[in-house]
Amino acid sequence: MGKADLAALLESDAQARDFYLALPADVRGRISRDPGNIGTFADLRARAARAAQGR
Repeated sequence: MGKADLAALLESDAQARDFYLALPADVRGRISRDPGNIGTFADLRARAARAAQGR
């Protein structure tokens, strides 16, 4: 399996894709600037929580 990243996750997991698309645009932007190491829905949720806090 290749390196875990946001694009691969969104292509393969409809729940993760729906969650990502429902996020505010600024949070999606922060996540997309560093999309590596997001291999699971749990990873995405954790990254979104940090991005929402401005981290």
